Amino acid sequence: MALALSTLSLFLFFLPGIAFKRAYLSSVFSRKVKFSGLLDEVFWAVFPSIVMHFIAVATIRLFSAMSGVPFDFASVIDVIVGDTNYRDGLATYLLYCISVIGMAFVAGHVSRRIVRVLKLDRRFRLFRFSNDWHYLLSGEFLDFPEVPDHPEEVSFKLVNVLTQAGGETMIYIGELIHFTLSDDGGLDTVVLKDAKRRFLSDDLVENRYYDIPGRYITIPYKTILNINIRYFYLEELTGVEDGQDLL
Repeated sequence: MALALSTLSLFLFFLPGIAFKRAYLSSVFSRKVKFSGLLDEVFWAVFPSIVMHFIAVATIRLFSAMSGVPFDFASVIDVIVGDTNYRDGLATYLLYCISVIGMAFVAGHVSRRIVRVLKLDRRFRLFRFSNDWHYLLSGEFLDFPEVPDHPEEVSFKLVNVLTQAGGETMIYIGELIHFTLSDDGGLDTVVLKDAKRRFLSDDLVENRYYDIPGRYITIPYKTILNINIRYFYLEELTGVEDGQDLL
C-alpha cells in the first residue's frame, strides 16, 4: 500500500509538467514542438514540474508569512517519501498538488501567449512549433532568421493550387483568405477569394482561366498536389500634398 501511494504521489509530483505542456500546446497550430529525442521529451515533462514546485513553495511561504496561516510542508514531504505518518498529510498533499497543477496549467497558456506576442517562435528555432503550414500560409515564416525577405506586414497572399480529383488535374488561382489546420498538425483546407481555375492540359490555350461562380471556394488538402504562394505587402505613401495627383 505504501509503495503504491509513493508511486501515485511521485506521479502527482510530476503531473504539473504534463499540465504545463498540454496547456502550452493547446492551440491548433501548436499541438507539439519539435523534439530531437527521448531526452527532450523527459526534459520538457520534468523541468516545468520542478520550476512550478519551486514557484508554488515560494508563493505559499509568502502567503503564509503575510496571512499568518501556516502550511505544513513536512506532511507533504512525508507523503512523497512514503513515511509512516503519510496518512496525516495526505489531504494537505492533495490540496498542494491540485494548486500546483492549476498554476502550471495557467502558466502554460500564459507562456504560449508570451511566445506568440514577442514573436519568439519566429526568431528562435527553440520556441518554434511544429506546424509549418501555419507559418507558411500566414506569412509568419518571413520573420525566420534564415529567410532573406522580411516585410513588416503581409497585406495579402496570392496562391496557385494544383489539385487532382476525378482523374483531372486543375490549377486554382486566387487570394488566400483563410485556412484550417487538422488536429494531427497538418493542413485541412484552404479558402480562396475571387478564384479562377483552369485545367493543366490548357497550358498553351489563350484565355484558359475559367471564372468560378461565387466569391469563395474551399479546397480540401487531400486533393492538393502543390501550392505556390506569393506574398504582397502595401507601402504607405508619404510626403504627398493634398490635391496632388498621384499618377
